[in-house]
Amino acid sequence: MSRLPLPRLRNGLPGRLRVSGLLIASGLAVELATFFWNHPVSFFLFAVPGAVLISGGMLLYLWSVVTGNE
Repeated sequence: MSRLPLPRLRNGLPGRLRVSGLLIASGLAVELATFFWNHPVSFFLFAVPGAVLISGGMLLYLWSVVTGNE
């Protein structure tokens, strides 16, 4: 049985910065959408997926800047 190769993170600093920017933007979009929804579940959507996406984007950004062009 052949295995499909996993998609790699874009090589180089510009690609990683682009991915981190997309993660942050998508997290902000999730959090913005929860502001217009008046329901108790909206807080959990604000706190969990939104915060995870933004935190992941920030960590990827910092990791990209520290490691450079490896």
